[in-house]
Amino acid sequence: MVETKEETYHGIWFLPNSQITVMGHLTVTDFIIELHLTDPNNRKLSEEEAASVNEELRYPVIYGLGNYGEKITLYDCSGVIDIFNAKLMLYGDEYYSAFNEQKFKILGVHIPTFDGWISSDSFKNSYKSAGFSIEYTAPEKLKMALSDSLDINIDFECFQPSTENRNKITLHEFALVNFIAKDAEGIHISEFMKYLLYFQQLVSFLSKDGANVSAARVYTSVEQYTRNKFLGTMVYGGVPFNKFEYPLQDRHRKYLVSRADVDDGLEAFFGKWFSFAAEGQHILKLIFLDYFFRGAFDENNFLNLIRVLEIYHIYMFPGKLMPDTDFKIKLGEIIAGVPDAHKKEVKEHLAFKNELNLDQRLTKLFSEVENGKLGFDYTYDETFKRKVKQSRNYYTHYNPNLKAKAAAGEELEALTLACRALINYLILKHLGVPKEVLRKRFEYYIESSYYSNYFL
Repeated sequence: MVETKEETYHGIWFLPNSQITVMGHLTVTDFIIELHLTDPNNRKLSEEEAASVNEELRYPVIYGLGNYGEKITLYDCSGVIDIFNAKLMLYGDEYYSAFNEQKFKILGVHIPTFDGWISSDSFKNSYKSAGFSIEYTAPEKLKMALSDSLDINIDFECFQPSTENRNKITLHEFALVNFIAKDAEGIHISEFMKYLLYFQQLVSFLSKDGANVSAARVYTSVEQYTRNKFLGTMVYGGVPFNKFEYPLQDRHRKYLVSRADVDDGLEAFFGKWFSFAAEGQHILKLIFLDYFFRGAFDENNFLNLIRVLEIYHIYMFPGKLMPDTDFKIKLGEIIAGVPDAHKKEVKEHLAFKNELNLDQRLTKLFSEVENGKLGFDYTYDETFKRKVKQSRNYYTHYNPNLKAKAAAGEELEALTLACRALINYLILKHLGVPKEVLRKRFEYYIESSYYSNYFL
């Protein structure tokens, strides 16, 4: 959902290819797009709606014409009686076709404070005897190819409101991120949203904070964008990854790595991230579960991170102990010597013995860490691995015989922090962040338990 204050649009509403128009108003907030039909003549959008009482109705598209002539398209609408919720809304200067048919040339979104990834000194204060002045120095623009079908351009803007007769002002700085389709006809908005998801996840991964979209627009042509980049068709809803976790004034925006850290390999860094995001959503969803929805129970947080490490290993280092054909032959030889009464039981027990176990997966991941250590706090050795395995086994099965060897309390919390640091290190290494940068970034590794931010 786009960050927006509540807006209400009054007008008439109708279905495609229908002559029936119904009066009503549309409410748009950070979390809902809700249409209320309030026709004084009790008209309905369709005969089906008029015949139903409490049954849910679904409309792929509803059109609207506001009192000021604004044209609105609502997608994936569902509701009962006179109230409908939409998944996506386009607020623009023309009506659009069905969701899976509509194509656009550009998707442009505003992501606040991303300029801090490029430069930490965008704002400069100049105090004078009669007051003060503030200057905004925009970082350099970024432009690169994300795929054979899409480019990304990132520009930086700051709206500096008039300070006349004010003692407090709000400065709105944001990255204007444009996804540009190379195909002359454009691409589906759902395809744009996929790349937007990956970009938002990148910003969130680097900052351990939200990457909220404060505005989103689509453009049917480059010419339309060039005439005025702030007058595209507005998009509400459907933005895949907004997280309203912390108030703006409490956000620290301490990035894991900065633009300067990947200066020579910026395009490769972006390319590897978008490839990883496309293939590894099952990994990222668990990482962001830890980022944004960390629970009160250390056991669950620990187990979640062990799952992340295991599936990350499977993603990065696919393979088994031996080729499947050899394992099948070996398994057959073993089963052949087992009495018939126990063949099925033994076969089921051995069926997954060709898969690597947690010990083997952790051994490989630990080998990816320079000297097996991150900074002064985390050492990934046999002792650490044994404690991880013992704790994982106990908190998975709660076998009382394993309790004495499992970590608990502060020891479990320290184990969890070490696993969290490890997965972040491994992903940054996979993205091509230089070894010397990683060494410096993790030399003094401290994490706030409240904001979930790194202070590096």
